[in-house]
Amino acid sequence: MIDRFKIAFPIWLLICGGFLAGCQSPQGEIEARKAVRTDLSGSWEMDYSLNDSVEGKLDAYFYRMRRTLSRQSDGRQLERGSMPSIHPGTAQTVIAMAQFVERISRVQVMDIEQTYTDIRVDREGTFSLDCDFPSQGLEQTDNPFATEVCGWDGHQLVFQLRLPEGLLVQQRFSLAASGDQINVATTMMSDRAPEPFTLNRSYSRFDKRSRGYTCEQTVSKGKVCTLTSQPEERPAAPDAPKPIIMNAD
Repeated sequence: MIDRFKIAFPIWLLICGGFLAGCQSPQGEIEARKAVRTDLSGSWEMDYSLNDSVEGKLDAYFYRMRRTLSRQSDGRQLERGSMPSIHPGTAQTVIAMAQFVERISRVQVMDIEQTYTDIRVDREGTFSLDCDFPSQGLEQTDNPFATEVCGWDGHQLVFQLRLPEGLLVQQRFSLAASGDQINVATTMMSDRAPEPFTLNRSYSRFDKRSRGYTCEQTVSKGKVCTLTSQPEERPAAPDAPKPIIMNAD
């Protein structure tokens, strides 16, 4: 997984060198539940109507912070109808977290290829996520820059990145019971923030062939897809296995 990390690392470094610099290692260790693998394979596009609002999540975050500060001061300010002020440094940290989470969760289209032993999530406009599922627990990869963890936590597919600077970013993929919707919860943690910041993005399944998409791999832009007037005709091989993933022990 180190290749995709090298692509993303300058962005992480930019954030770490700003408001979040000098953090200690945050909490966020995953104690994985028994794997219940779901079939996430297919093409998915963002459903904006079901997405979290960044502004709304920030407002709720700061409201909870003020409520906590008020309780810590015996609620005197809350009784007077006012809320305690938040330290500017903490507020800047939370805003930086929200901006970063929003930036890395802008992916509009995902193509997911999955087998019983591995998965690859190609995300439009950014690096892919891939994981080789271990027989038990989660896969962990250490490199000079960070520790990457991935695998199944119950029915959720988890990708987590832990940086030496004390930041942790996690993405959880959850398939709806209907099988036609995926929720991706992107979370950032820092010990300079009172709680993690999470944004939810929803994706609907679609058929690229029926939509008439044509994709090609380019050197400068990577995978480029365009909408054509005629749908692609790609009949499946008669003996090709179907990517159905059954529940695992």
